Amino acid sequence: MFVAEGLKPDLDNEGWVKGWGVVRKSPWHLVGVYATKDVAETKAASSGDGYEAHYGSHRLGSDDFIHGM
Repeated sequence: MFVAEGLKPDLDNEGWVKGWGVVRKSPWHLVGVYATKDVAETKAASSGDGYEAHYGSHRLGSDDFIHGM
């Protein structure tokens, strides 16, 4: 899984960073976390059906990603 360098830390959650995640909800799959919306939306479009870009928080070293709806 790709995680962009230089993402800002999530100050509310130690060990998490903020960024644009590319996810598929069912079955769950986190493609990566990107620094910009444009890059994430491009990656989502090329990843196949059901993939979306959302801004949220990613726990480093895992496939955990949380975002608002």
